[in-house]
Amino acid sequence: FQRSRAFLFLNEVKRRFMSLFGETAQTAIPYAMKHYSESKDLETISRVHGELDELKNIMVK
Repeated sequence: FQRSRAFLFLNEVKRRFMSLFGETAQTAIPYAMKHYSESKDLETISRVHGELDELKNIMVK
């Protein structure tokens, strides 16, 4: 897909987020969602994505 579409999508996400949360987003606790980025589930998902990428490369060859 086009790079410009990706940025259009991100701008739409930002617009919706700000319309829902507005000023409260500016006062969010900085590390309130840190546990989501350190989740073991995230590691598993990343590993599976890597395996899928390897499989795709094999299938293309």
